[in-house]
Amino acid sequence: MKTTRTLATAVAAAVTAPLLLLAAAPAYATTVTPPPAAPPVSAPTPSPSPAAFGKKPSIAELEKAVAQARKAHQDAVAVQEAALKELKKSHRERDWPEAVALVAAEKEAETATAAHTAAAKAREEAEAKLAALPGTATPEEREAAEKAVEAARATEATAATTKATADAKRAAADDTYIDRYIEDVRAYSLLRKAVETAAADLAAAEKALEDAKKNGDGGDDDGDDGMCKGDDRLVAELTGLPAKVTAGGTVDFTVRVTNNTGEAVDRAYGRVTLAPGTHTLVPLFKPRYAVGTSTTWRDWNSWGIDVNVGALKPGAHADLRLRLSPSAKLEKWSGRIEVSGSYERDGECAANTTLKSHTFQVVAATPSPTPTPTANTPAPQGGTKTAPLTGTTTTAATTGGTLAKTGSSDALNGLALASGAAVLLGAAAVYGTRRRRTTGA
Repeated sequence: MKTTRTLATAVAAAVTAPLLLLAAAPAYATTVTPPPAAPPVSAPTPSPSPAAFGKKPSIAELEKAVAQARKAHQDAVAVQEAALKELKKSHRERDWPEAVALVAAEKEAETATAAHTAAAKAREEAEAKLAALPGTATPEEREAAEKAVEAARATEATAATTKATADAKRAAADDTYIDRYIEDVRAYSLLRKAVETAAADLAAAEKALEDAKKNGDGGDDDGDDGMCKGDDRLVAELTGLPAKVTAGGTVDFTVRVTNNTGEAVDRAYGRVTLAPGTHTLVPLFKPRYAVGTSTTWRDWNSWGIDVNVGALKPGAHADLRLRLSPSAKLEKWSGRIEVSGSYERDGECAANTTLKSHTFQVVAATPSPTPTPTANTPAPQGGTKTAPLTGTTTTAATTGGTLAKTGSSDALNGLALASGAAVLLGAAAVYGTRRRRTTGA
């Protein structure tokens, strides 16, 4: 009996979606190599204050933004091309663990099937010999023939059990193989989406520059230089980020924005970026944020977030909760989270002159050790105190000596990363039609 793994007809339309890796390689997938790990960070690179989001940029700044966006797009394309090259190589060699395991399981199942077929044939021959004994056969001859039939039947039963076990093992290996295939297609689609996002960002930067040149814009001409004053009394502190984050897991941490200015502020902001290379890393980390006790998690944009956490009285604080879910394929990566704060009061704005940098690493998951009994230790009395992450680096933000005004939007949200589900399902359906397996004699 032959069977074919199929998908629901609801995804039939997605089969026609173009997927470069399927067009260029056989029906065997491999691990998509994530972007190269950044080198360990010892000191962060200064970056603009959050207030710079509200500044009316000059032509020079817009040209710089275009150059940066173009470089980010080129890097994203290079990563995607390198991943595709690795896919093709592994498709040809079929040396990845799930493919090797499936080939071995198929061979084992084929051997078990052949043994079962031979045993069944031997049993049929023994039964035929017993039936063909003449009436003149001696009791000894008949007894020997009957024992031969019993032995042949026992051998066939054992072979049938071995075959059933081998078939089940092959089916499990096939499922694991297909799960790995789907995972790889999803990872590759994320890289492709990163290229699309980078291309959109580049187009937006080029349009902003073109519009500024066309309208004669670039800098403010009304006597207000559009810059915010520097003020580090609004404190943004990060807590809860471990030095090592497990690939494939999820980690939550917090940025607390505290008003130490001595006066109430109308709006306080917490700014957070993932560095280096936030733009290309967002799809692989799936960063999200929520304000206060809100249960709604929102995606970051391509470069980071600058979130309004609300009005704050003197000495009051508000929390910006953050969540990272690094891809299981993103290992041995080192980088940092950068935080700073800004505020608005009576139509004026101020922002931190420094960025606080918190380094961390993404590491491979390790098996949990067997727990050992320990003596009960009473918990300490009193409240707990949250301290900033050790190893924090504070770096002056470079904004040309002053800080730009912010707008009053709740958050600078970018385009959310699409899941690529249609491409994924379409690719899996193509795979299902190209792969058949034998599960019976």
